[in-house]
Amino acid sequence: MLTYRPEIDGLRAFAVIPVVLFHAGLLGVSGGYAGVDVFFVISGYLITSILLKDLDAGRYSLVNFYERRARRILPALLAMVIVTTLVALAIMPTELLKSYANSVLAVLTFTSNFHFFAVSDYFSTAAEQKPLLHTWSLAVEEQYYLFFPLLLAALYSKKRKLGWVLVGLTLCSLLFAQTLATLHYVDANFYLIFSRAWELFFGALIAYWHLDKTSTHKAVKSVLAIVGLVMIIGSYVLFDHATPFPSIYTILPVLGTCLVICCADKNNIVGKVLSIKAIVYVGLLSYSLYLWHQPIFAFLRMKTFGEPSVEAFVFAIALSGLLAYLSYRYVETPFRRKTSVGSLSILKGSGVALLSVMILAGIILAGKGFPQRFENAYQDSIVASPMRKQCHTFSEDYLPAQKACQYNQGTTTWALFGDSHLVELGFALADRLNEQDQSLLHLTFSGCAPALSFEVIKPGCHRWFRESLEFLVNNKQIKHVLFGFRTSSFLYGEHDKVYPHIPAENANHRLTNEFHQLSSEQAAEMYWQDYVKALQKLLDSGKQVYVLFPVPEIPDDINTILTPFSIFGGSYSYDLTKTTPLSYYEQRNAFVLSKLRALPFDEQLKPLKPTKALCSQSHCAAVLKNKSMYFDNNHLSLDGAKAVISLIPLH
Repeated sequence: MLTYRPEIDGLRAFAVIPVVLFHAGLLGVSGGYAGVDVFFVISGYLITSILLKDLDAGRYSLVNFYERRARRILPALLAMVIVTTLVALAIMPTELLKSYANSVLAVLTFTSNFHFFAVSDYFSTAAEQKPLLHTWSLAVEEQYYLFFPLLLAALYSKKRKLGWVLVGLTLCSLLFAQTLATLHYVDANFYLIFSRAWELFFGALIAYWHLDKTSTHKAVKSVLAIVGLVMIIGSYVLFDHATPFPSIYTILPVLGTCLVICCADKNNIVGKVLSIKAIVYVGLLSYSLYLWHQPIFAFLRMKTFGEPSVEAFVFAIALSGLLAYLSYRYVETPFRRKTSVGSLSILKGSGVALLSVMILAGIILAGKGFPQRFENAYQDSIVASPMRKQCHTFSEDYLPAQKACQYNQGTTTWALFGDSHLVELGFALADRLNEQDQSLLHLTFSGCAPALSFEVIKPGCHRWFRESLEFLVNNKQIKHVLFGFRTSSFLYGEHDKVYPHIPAENANHRLTNEFHQLSSEQAAEMYWQDYVKALQKLLDSGKQVYVLFPVPEIPDDINTILTPFSIFGGSYSYDLTKTTPLSYYEQRNAFVLSKLRALPFDEQLKPLKPTKALCSQSHCAAVLKNKSMYFDNNHLSLDGAKAVISLIPLH
């Protein structure tokens, strides 16, 4: 066994507390996520020290190593996942529960870093509501320990070669991380083992070179330990979500951790502070505290209208601490002792628990999230256009204008021209036109833009737009056009990942490569120039054009918003009639609203403002007159579309 160093457990406390505070958004710990990097270095150091000691003593065994890992990781992890899953079944809305079930399968196969890389931006608002998001770091560690013990054993007899291999792998991983950071592959860089392994290798190199046992003057060690701790704490307050991470910046907490491991001891101030009993005890609870805080925070955010209060987070932290204590006392500690739980018992118990939870996750997915768990008084109104699948275009295999859907049997005097935000409006408009024996031509392309002089990465979009515009201009029968695009989403990104903050992606992010040199402002202006050109072509052809102003977006999927607190009832997380502040709508759509409001509206050019039908002077509603106005988080339902279309006077 290794000599126990209380200061290492104290260092764990200095790692987990900033992570918890960061996730709670408290005390300005904007870089608290770097606590995970401290954990990585500690893990690399301790595990390598144990493996080398076993190799030196001739008792190295992969079976024993993985049994120790299982005892350390699985019981507390499984306890957390089981409890979290039961709570999720009681309170999570359908779509979120399905997503959660997928994450459970990823967690229990230690691939959650790949899973969340595929579905989450770690720093987004939506990610904050994922109860198992934090398990990505456990997956990184376990993937590392799949190959590292084998590498160590294979090269143990060639000590010098082993050292060079470890240095080489460290540099390769660090270079990989810095390259991804430079290329702005943010999510891949954050989640993947290839860009994180170097942090564990730093800890491994301390153990391999016995840097923790070097005889250095006490004063020098004391200064270096202080410098190390300052580097760690500095990263917590200097970094934020915009810091490229991991990258060259990550050397600050990683090297700081190395200095503390190597230099902190009972003879200097850092070692004494880290060895204070209360701090050490928090360090002992750190694994369980890390496990429990994220599910509690996620559920709190999920069921709170707006950001939870400071008091709510203080309570959540206290609850996390209580569950961490119970987990450490009654789960972690007993299962680590072979005298309490034998090897066969840990194998059988873990296997049964793993399989049971995976089966439950599979049942949730097979049951499509069990929507019947909740009473939803508005379910019948959460309806999209029945013609959406048949008439709406999604890809380069698009419906040309000559073959596009036509509603009704009368004369085709109206056309719908834009993106998916027009689909339900078209169906509602056609319903009114049918009373006057008039028909409507349906021309919509999902996620498209008025692309005349630029090209969009969405295959087929720019060709479809140009062909459809030409068709409309030359069609003398069509007298009226409803024209509109979800401009803010196209230019600046989706709102749901960052709500209540305003998305701020570069406006060139949906354009093809030759336009990526444009600044966000230049790309937005180019977009608007083409918008106006297309509009002018329609007007010059003699058509009356109704321009759709932005449809208010709601904070979450409508099914989530209309889900009661739990299966046992309770209030909604949002005010259904005051769902989105009008101030948010104005900020989110500031660019396009300023442009639209400057258009010379007259009898030929008319505005269609959804806010007149859906909003008060302060808020926009998800529900009006006991009907849902949406079928997701941004598309109008048929009832919502009818409310907006009622603003158009038909003679």
